[in-house]
Amino acid sequence: MTALLPPSSRSDIPMFRALDILSKVNEMDAAGADIRRLGAGQPCFGAPQQALDHAMQVLRDDPRQGYTEAIGTPKLRERISRYYTKYYGASLPANQIVVTAGSSCGFIIAFIAAFDAGDRVAVITPTYPAYRNFLKALNVEIIEIEGSREDGYQPTAKLLEECGEKFDGLIINSPSNPSGTMIDEDELEKICKWCDKKGVRLISDEAYHGITYGKKAATALKYSKNAILLNTFSKYFAMTGWRLGWVAMPENLAVRGKKLSENFFVSAPTLSQHVAYKVFDHIDVLDSYVALYKKNREILCNALPEAGLPDFTSADGAFYVYADISNKSDNSVDFCARMLSEARVSTTPGVDFDLTRGHQGIRICYADSTQNIIEACERLKNWRL
Repeated sequence: MTALLPPSSRSDIPMFRALDILSKVNEMDAAGADIRRLGAGQPCFGAPQQALDHAMQVLRDDPRQGYTEAIGTPKLRERISRYYTKYYGASLPANQIVVTAGSSCGFIIAFIAAFDAGDRVAVITPTYPAYRNFLKALNVEIIEIEGSREDGYQPTAKLLEECGEKFDGLIINSPSNPSGTMIDEDELEKICKWCDKKGVRLISDEAYHGITYGKKAATALKYSKNAILLNTFSKYFAMTGWRLGWVAMPENLAVRGKKLSENFFVSAPTLSQHVAYKVFDHIDVLDSYVALYKKNREILCNALPEAGLPDFTSADGAFYVYADISNKSDNSVDFCARMLSEARVSTTPGVDFDLTRGHQGIRICYADSTQNIIEACERLKNWRL
């Protein structure tokens, strides 16, 4: 019998535990278990109804829904461009925007356009695990720099200067997944200038912009013409399953982005683009979602110390806190598994986000209904590990 040929070494990447846990929770839910979901990072809301009604009318008028331009429909890219002007006071020409099937596809386009195999790209830990796994699959070397609790696990220009590493790219995420912390705008400007001075390509993941509870998140576009920006319709815009995002590229990379998109992905989902175009008319609805996340955040942050978890991040944005569990366990995978089994609450182990220190941390998502957050908190307070 002929032996199976081996897979590539670059495809041997770790599982994405947040989604693996989501699959387990869905199985338990289907079997009748009553789970409170603080694991997967997705809104409990969907797109505003008016945007869905618009898409349904488009579908009735044109059920075929064929391919769009590889970089997205002109009207959606123009709409995104206008959003940057209104929201940030920044200029982003529509011809520098590539609409993608979720920001995950945007990362693939961005990384291939910006880096060659063997380049070195830095991340600050704890960090979103897909960055590391995308880069490994592209034969790009990952440099992990430990963030400090004092700096909200975010980079500073001083940290980058003093870390002792040389690299070709830097990925930042503010507000952050998993910590919910933000880079101060003055510090963001310093980081952008440091990257430009050192010839480091800055990749700014702005997926959680719009979901902040004090200061508005600043875009790297304001401070660097070399930065690549990524955003998604999944988080603030509450279109998770529609799989749509965008990447904003410097002028000299935009053509590369177009060619990569048309060859790799053909185009983003057509119907999703119609929903996204209309969702910009309903920012008031989206902001009402953020108001609920803020309420949930207060409930969770008040409850965690009572549940024996007093040490967690400030959660200035996004819908996460990153909690230290070292007073309870030094095995976050086991801790989360037992929490799910015994308390019927799902969270995500920190080893997803930090290979070195993540065994003593967990990510908690509070983007569920307020009643479910209250119930989850009661379960945690009553749970005895």
